[in-house]
Amino acid sequence: MGSFLGASLAPWLTAHLGWRRTRREAFNAAISALRTAQVARHFANGVPAHYVGGDTATVEAFNQRMRERGIDRFVDSMHEAKVALAALEPFYKVSGDLDRWEITDPDADRMLTELLRQRSRLRLG
Repeated sequence: MGSFLGASLAPWLTAHLGWRRTRREAFNAAISALRTAQVARHFANGVPAHYVGGDTATVEAFNQRMRERGIDRFVDSMHEAKVALAALEPFYKVSGDLDRWEITDPDADRMLTELLRQRSRLRLG
């Protein structure tokens, strides 16, 4: 009787544990991507001349490249954050508008708080 019960529950338990793992990984990916986008928002700008070396034109060119690279990184990381938040939706829909190109700093802070709170509830449940 016990082996029959174990054999009949094994597929369900395997599927359930896999679903929980996938859900936990989706939360972790969304939190990480959103935090990465927040960090990318504050890129190096106006690096002092003594760090760069060279003349004024060299410093200005360096800072221009840093701004361009920083903006590219920010836009890419914002896209990745929105993709990760969209991938989380089968398990949890974060409050906020993912259709805009940017998640503002206050919205990102609120979303992170919400995601961290929800993820901690997963561990308790």
